[in-house]
Amino acid sequence: MSEEIEEYTQEQADKDIFASMDSVDICEIVQAITEADRTEDEVGELFRNERHIAIKMQKPLFVSSLSSDQKSRIDALNVSL
Repeated sequence: MSEEIEEYTQEQADKDIFASMDSVDICEIVQAITEADRTEDEVGELFRNERHIAIKMQKPLFVSSLSSDQKSRIDALNVSL
């Protein structure tokens, strides 16, 4: 049984970058809140959005398509899988 491997295209990378920057905004806002002051919803939002960014950062085309500002903002979040 063979599985089709979907090619990651520039068009997909561009769409992912657009969506990921929303995740970056959310992470920046929630990370600015002291951990002890974060609500349960904020903790969940942070987890989901950090994971989304970390997964996308595993794709070389995604990373190479980021602007220097976008890459700097993502790097500042210190997210990893």
